[in-house]
Amino acid sequence: MEPFEYVVVLTSLILGLGIAQILMGVSDIISHWKQIKFSLPLNVYILVIFLIHIQEWWINYQYSKELMAWTLPVVLSILVFPIVLFLQARMLFPTGSRSHETDMDAYFKDQWRWLYSLGLITVLISIWHNLYLSHSPLIDQFHLAIYALVYFYFIVLNVKNHLAHTIFVILQLLGQLAFIFLEGGVL
Repeated sequence: MEPFEYVVVLTSLILGLGIAQILMGVSDIISHWKQIKFSLPLNVYILVIFLIHIQEWWINYQYSKELMAWTLPVVLSILVFPIVLFLQARMLFPTGSRSHETDMDAYFKDQWRWLYSLGLITVLISIWHNLYLSHSPLIDQFHLAIYALVYFYFIVLNVKNHLAHTIFVILQLLGQLAFIFLEGGVL
C-alpha cells in the first residue's frame, strides 16, 4: 500500500461522515417538511458545505502526485481540513437538546458565528495547503484571502442583517459552482 492510499482512507472516512451528517440532516428536514420554518441562508450554506466536502475529496487526489514525503506533520495538516468540515456539517442542523427545533431561521441566527468561524478556519487551512503542500504562489491565494476577510468581517462586526447573510452564502455557492465547473480538473 502506498502512503497516499493509507492516508486517503482516513480522510475519506472523515469526509464521508460529514456527508452522512448533511444527508441525515436534510432527510430529517424532509421528513418534518410541514413543521419546518426554512432559512434561505442556512439552506444555501448546507449546499455549500456539501459541495466543499465533495471538492475536498476530489482535490485530495492531487496529493498523490504532489507529495513525495509523507511525514506525520503533512498527514496531520491534510487531516485537519476534513475534521473542521465534519464539525461544520454536524453544526448545520439542530442536535442534542435542540434536536426538536423546527425554526431553522432562528437556529441559523443563533449558530452562524460558529459556522462562519469554522468556515474561516477552512479557508485559512486551504491557503496553508496551497502554500505548504502544493507550493502555489502567494499571489494565487488572493481570492481566498478576500474570502477569509469577508468571513472575518461578518464575525468581528457581528453582522446580523439577514439579506447580507443571504447574499454572502449565495456568492459562496456561485464560487463553489464556478470552481467545480471551471477549475475542477480531471484526475
